[in-house]
Amino acid sequence: MRIKARIIALFLLLITSSAALGDYVIGYDETKSLFVNQTMVTYDRHHGTQVEYIAKNGKSYLLYPGNETIVKGSWKLEKSENPNVFNLCFKYPANTFNPATGESGGNWECQAAGFYLTVVTDHADGDVLKLSKASAAPFVLAKRKASLASLIRKLPK
Repeated sequence: MRIKARIIALFLLLITSSAALGDYVIGYDETKSLFVNQTMVTYDRHHGTQVEYIAKNGKSYLLYPGNETIVKGSWKLEKSENPNVFNLCFKYPANTFNPATGESGGNWECQAAGFYLTVVTDHADGDVLKLSKASAAPFVLAKRKASLASLIRKLPK
């Protein structure tokens, strides 16, 4: 839930910045720090709950509902046409398939980083589910909404 507090704080800074100080715009490094070395839990009605570890080295490790394996991919943060907006991009192997969009993997898929944060329901520092250390999923993730704490309790002892 700390990520929601961070988002709210950043928006408050944007809204309350005074003319004397100029507009406050979150920069590239600050934006990137919201994602690096984080386990993110996201939820939307198309995919359901997804868990992804976003590593510092540009690798990502996705636990997708119903999968028995971890989907290993890549991520990057890039500038958009708007100098105040950065895109968060993910690329998964060509042999993967996104059932929500009908698209095959192999290409970068980008969205505004702020938009991604709107579907984050929980997060933690580090690879708390050890997704980067395994190829098999630690458990089969259900589509229904779940907290990170409830998922950690499912880890094998």
